[in-house]
Amino acid sequence: MPPFTYRLTPAAAVPFAVREQVAEAFVAAARHFAQQAGVDGLTIDNPMACGFFSFRVRSAPRAPELAELFPAYRPDPSGPPGPSGYHDGARVSLDVGLELLRAMLLREGPWCRLHAEGGFFLHVGERHDLYVGGATPYAEAAAHARRSGLTVEPVERSPYDPALDDIDRRPSADGAFWTEVHRLVAEHGGVLVEEQHVGGDRRWHRPTTAAEVTRVRALLTPRARPAVWPDLTDDIEAVRAAVLRSQRLELLVQQDPDGILRARIAEPWMGRTDHAYQMITTGPGRRAGLVPLAPADRRPLLAGVLPDADGVVRARWRSNRTPADERRILLRSLRTGDVVTGTVVSGLDDVGVHVDLDLERDLEHERGRSMGFLRVPEMSWEHFEDLDEVAPIGRRIRAEILQIDLEWERVSLSVKALHPDPWRTFAGAHRVGDTFAATVTKIVPFGVFVRLAPGIEGLLHESELAGRTCATGDDIRVTLLDVDLELRRISLSPEG
Repeated sequence: MPPFTYRLTPAAAVPFAVREQVAEAFVAAARHFAQQAGVDGLTIDNPMACGFFSFRVRSAPRAPELAELFPAYRPDPSGPPGPSGYHDGARVSLDVGLELLRAMLLREGPWCRLHAEGGFFLHVGERHDLYVGGATPYAEAAAHARRSGLTVEPVERSPYDPALDDIDRRPSADGAFWTEVHRLVAEHGGVLVEEQHVGGDRRWHRPTTAAEVTRVRALLTPRARPAVWPDLTDDIEAVRAAVLRSQRLELLVQQDPDGILRARIAEPWMGRTDHAYQMITTGPGRRAGLVPLAPADRRPLLAGVLPDADGVVRARWRSNRTPADERRILLRSLRTGDVVTGTVVSGLDDVGVHVDLDLERDLEHERGRSMGFLRVPEMSWEHFEDLDEVAPIGRRIRAEILQIDLEWERVSLSVKALHPDPWRTFAGAHRVGDTFAATVTKIVPFGVFVRLAPGIEGLLHESELAGRTCATGDDIRVTLLDVDLELRRISLSPEG
């Protein structure tokens, strides 16, 4: 590591509203460091598609300066076409590199290390920090960064120093590798080629002839990691059954009749056939298969790393566990029906609230919290007018897990699932003709609503009132006429 390394951080916490101004201060500071080092170009090292914090598929950064790096990037779970410029070892101008730095600071998707000759580097950290270093003290650039409101402190080394990497070591995907691919295709009629062109992203190829193997080899992104898997199958029902019973992290890869390959994280619900829109469909030309994601489960037929043009393997694919990896491991440990606790941290008006689950405290990194989401219909059996009545920010809650969405890294929660359905309790305890004391809760044009018990309201239709007037808060006695559990309706009449 170069002898002079600095950690740049904001002087205060960064609210979302000012994050672009803070990112601009970082980029300006990085430019001064690069200029003092005499750097006019940067090299992309160890690129990742979605940074440290998420496995979600995201669109490309917005800056027009990055259009050549991400010419056809699209938010498609099947993975984008290989970016022409965003790959390990790619050389970019200083301006393009700094725009990529801005995208990383704004968490717009990609992450990579940026290096230059002479040991200069820029590493975006996980907690709104930036590590800058090189062979000189950079006193002038450090002073400029301080004047712009950033804190600058010398540190021993960057935590993203390549020397600290755990390396995914694979053999060279050289001529012998592709000779074996040709043999597998000739023997089995086809294979599935997984191209990991940046960390956390993939393209898929299915060569079925020698000519297609040659074409796939030419398409691969520089320094990519190809892995060869058994061919997809047309036994879709067997794949559906495997998805339904799967307990490990896998990608469901499907081929459409038009030949397009798509992939997304396989979850048991995708194997169900009672959905209006089925995730796994049968028919002519359709094929499917499952590819493991967890390193311990991955046993491809072949795996390698593309060498550079001179035949030397220079790609260094770090395999250090990121916050996104930790979140994925945590999500896979959960099951529908589990009971969890947490704290409400933010709300979405009439949609629901985000919840920091207590089990997230086990995560090493602070970013990427709030995996829990509690929707309004799952908050309470009782009627309420405002989120603050039942789920204000800061409230501790206990809830049941309804669904675990690995694609969106979200745990859907229900508080009311932990309590008996008051409607069923009421219907089981009362019969038509029973009378009750009730309280008027709302006046509507067609009658009045009254509360019979916590979470239970019924309607006195205007035809039953016979001209009688009521006011909110009045206590009256009513007679039960009908209970419709499916529609959640109770019809009443005034007693007597």
